[in-house]
Amino acid sequence: MLKELNRMAVFAQVVEQGSFSKAAVALGLGKSVVSAHVAALEKRLGTQLISRSTRALSLTQEGHAFYASCRDMVAAGETAFATVEAQRVGASGLIRLTSSYNFGVSFLIAQLGQFRKLHPDVTYDLVLEDSVSNLIEERFDLALRVGRLPDTGLFASEIGSCHMLLCASREFAAQHPSIAAPDDLLSLPWVSITQLAHPQKLELLNLRTAQRVSLRLNAAVKTHSGIAAREFVRCGAGVGLLPDYAVTGDLLRGDLVRLLPEWAEANARPISALFPSRDRLPTRVRLLVDFLRQSFGQRGQLA
Repeated sequence: MLKELNRMAVFAQVVEQGSFSKAAVALGLGKSVVSAHVAALEKRLGTQLISRSTRALSLTQEGHAFYASCRDMVAAGETAFATVEAQRVGASGLIRLTSSYNFGVSFLIAQLGQFRKLHPDVTYDLVLEDSVSNLIEERFDLALRVGRLPDTGLFASEIGSCHMLLCASREFAAQHPSIAAPDDLLSLPWVSITQLAHPQKLELLNLRTAQRVSLRLNAAVKTHSGIAAREFVRCGAGVGLLPDYAVTGDLLRGDLVRLLPEWAEANARPISALFPSRDRLPTRVRLLVDFLRQSFGQRGQLA
């Protein structure tokens, strides 16, 4: 099995480099050796992983699935080495990172403060913006993104997931006591976050019966900002679909209430850390991503 683990790492490098030649250079191996490793994997698995042509490489369906496991294996190994190294030499230096305003203010900033208590030699340059930055051109070490990711060619690692909750202000809910089913939302003013893929489409799942409902709502308020949407909902402008990490405090204080708590958004939204490249990722960045993953997993769940 040890040979296969080595071949899996070689295969992952071929996929990420986009060619056997570039992978060979990155690994310090001959091109024929790299090709032989991939061929041996395909023989062992009994299926083709890469479709080869004179112009480009493309993964087969099986290759896509296998690469995901290979990538995770390599990442786990690198994390293990980085963790031990960090305990020996400590983490230091600048981390330049970006996230949306809502995720940054609601969750990330507090965690960065906690991480820096553990690693006081780490400094930050944090950019909060709702548009998606170009990590490479703007020289970011790390980006945090909520939701399904387009295929950008960046390396991504999931740190958690969130649910979007139906929320309203306490006063608004008191004024509309007859909200008992999803169809009742159709007559209410909707606060729409235009950054979402389908801002006025609502896919709900009944947590008790597994019934699914799809609604198309008319927005009374549209905004690109999750924070702005939360404030509109808090001041009674309408009903909104808000991420659980952003409304925990409001719900506990009673500033917001959940509508139809037996219903939830049908699909959880992944929260991912994105890097320009997995190669030579600084120890401080690896440790921060691990810390964020652990912190997000320990937070209270409201869905």
